Amino acid sequence: MAGAVLLSCLPALADCTFTNSALTPMPEFGFNNYSNVPAGLYPLGANTRPPTHEAAGLALAQNLQPLDASGNADTNNGKIVLLSLGMSNTTQEWATKGTNHFTALATSDPALNPRVRVVDGAIGGQDAPDWTNANATTWSTVIGTRLPAAGVTTNQVQVLWLKQALAGPRNYGNFPLHAQALQSQLAIILRIAKQKYPNLKLAYLSCRTRAYTSTPTDLNPEPFAFETGFADKWVIEDQINGVNNLNYDPAKGAVVAPWLSWGPYIWADGLDPRSDALTWLCSDTESDFTHPSPTGGVPKVARQLLSFFKTDVTATPWFLRKNLPGSLTVPSCAPTASVTNGAAPLTVAFTAHASFPAGAAGHDAQWIFEDGESSTNLNPVKTFPTPGLYHARLTVTTTNGETAQGSVAVNVTGTFAQWQAAKFTAAELANPAISGDNANPDGDHFPNLLEYAMGLEPKTANPAATFGTSLSNGVFSISFPHLKAAADVTLTLETSNDLSTWSPLAGQTASDLGPVEILLAQSAVRPNTARFFRLKASQ
Repeated sequence: MAGAVLLSCLPALADCTFTNSALTPMPEFGFNNYSNVPAGLYPLGANTRPPTHEAAGLALAQNLQPLDASGNADTNNGKIVLLSLGMSNTTQEWATKGTNHFTALATSDPALNPRVRVVDGAIGGQDAPDWTNANATTWSTVIGTRLPAAGVTTNQVQVLWLKQALAGPRNYGNFPLHAQALQSQLAIILRIAKQKYPNLKLAYLSCRTRAYTSTPTDLNPEPFAFETGFADKWVIEDQINGVNNLNYDPAKGAVVAPWLSWGPYIWADGLDPRSDALTWLCSDTESDFTHPSPTGGVPKVARQLLSFFKTDVTATPWFLRKNLPGSLTVPSCAPTASVTNGAAPLTVAFTAHASFPAGAAGHDAQWIFEDGESSTNLNPVKTFPTPGLYHARLTVTTTNGETAQGSVAVNVTGTFAQWQAAKFTAAELANPAISGDNANPDGDHFPNLLEYAMGLEPKTANPAATFGTSLSNGVFSISFPHLKAAADVTLTLETSNDLSTWSPLAGQTASDLGPVEILLAQSAVRPNTARFFRLKASQ
C-alpha cells in the first residue's frame, strides 16, 4: 500500500541521488495505513481537527491577551511570547540560520501584532531526552538567558512551537518503537513546559523535514525522520482522547499541558511533489543531508510557519494586528474554488479575488488547506488525496499591515473501490469472498460495504458494541458510526415488527467527530411487543 515501506527496503546511502523514498506524506494517505497504523494528522485518519477540539483551541486563542512581566493582562504594554522548543533543526529554522528564518520573516511582516514577541527556545544538539528533566540546563538556559535577552519573562510565554526528535532513532528500535519512545518524551516535555510557563495555552507541533540519507547509523535518516510525525500525531491524539495526563481544560481537572495541535506539516519526499507542490531538494539540506540549508530548507520551513500563523483560525486572533478602525486601505478577498465537492484525489484551483485599494499595495497572500499544507501563491492549485471536509483559508496583507481573510469549503469524498484498493492486497482484491461487497473477512458479521460506510477496518473484528443500544421508559435508542466521506453508499436504519415488512426509521440526529459522525435514532416500543432493527448499506 502507498507509503508502507520498511527500513530494510530503503537503500543505504547519503547523497543527492536519494531523491525519492517512496514514502507518502502523512496527510496524503487516503484510506491507506502506514505499517498497519492509521495515517492522517488526527484521530480516525483525519487531517483536520475534531470540531470540539478546534472550538476549544479557538476559544483559548480569542481570549489570549498581552501580559506584563508578572502575568497580568496589559493590553497596552504587555507581551504575547511565541516560543520555539526543540533541537538543532528547530533553532535553525526558527531563528539562527541564514537571514530568512521564521523570526526574520515574522518580525518584518507588517501584519504582525506588535504585542507578539517571537523568541527562540530551541537549542542545538539537545534532542528530546535532554528536555525530559525539569532541572536540565536546557530549561535553565532558556529561562535564564533567552527570555531575559528578549526582554520577557516565563509568565508571558503563551504559545509554543515544538519540533523535537531523537538522535540515533535506530537505537530505540524500528517503527513504531522509536516513534512511541518520542511520543512519551513529548508528553513529558509538554507537561514540564506548562510547569515552567504557567500561562502557556497553545502548543503547535511539527515533524522533521526530509533527510537525504537512509544510512541507519546517521543522526536522523529516513524513514525515521518521516516516522517522527507519528509521535506528534499520537501525543495530540492522547490529549483529544483524554489519556496520558495531558489535560488542558480546567473543567476536566488539573491543567497539566497546553492545548495541542499540529502546526505546519513540513515533510516532503524529495523531488516527488507534495499535493501542494512542495518539494525538498538535496540543496535544501546541508552536507550532512539532515540539517536545513540557510538558503534552501530554512526559508521553506519559515514560509510554512508564517502561512500557518497568519491564517490558522487558532492563531490569527493573537498573531495578527487589528486593522485600524475606519481605515480606507483595508484589502478584501473572496476566495473561490474551481470545484468544491468530489472524490479523492480532488484537484482544485483556488482564486483569491483579492483587491488592494489605492495606497495599499499587496504584501503577500498566505493559504493553508487544513491538512498541514500551504501555499504563498495568490491563486494556487492543490490536490486533496484524503477524503474529508477542508476549509482552504486565505489571508492577504498590504504593505501597511492591514489584512483580509476568507475561506472556501471543499468536501472531498471517497469511493468504495478506493477503500477496497487501500484495505486489500492484489490477491485479495481478486477474490470476492474476501474483498467483495458482502464478504466478511474478519468474521464480525459486518460485510465490507457496511464496514466502509461505518468507517471500520475490514480485517479487524468489531464488537457488537459498535452499535450503542439502550431501552429506557419505553424508548429504544440505537447509535452507530457513519463515515461522512462514504457518499457513494446509503446507510438506512430500518425497523420491523415481524422480520418481513421493513420500514425506514426517520429522525436520526448526528454527533460530529470529524470524519465520522455518530448517528442516533430512537423509537417508541410498546410493552410485550417485538421490535426488530437492521442497518442496510446500499450503493
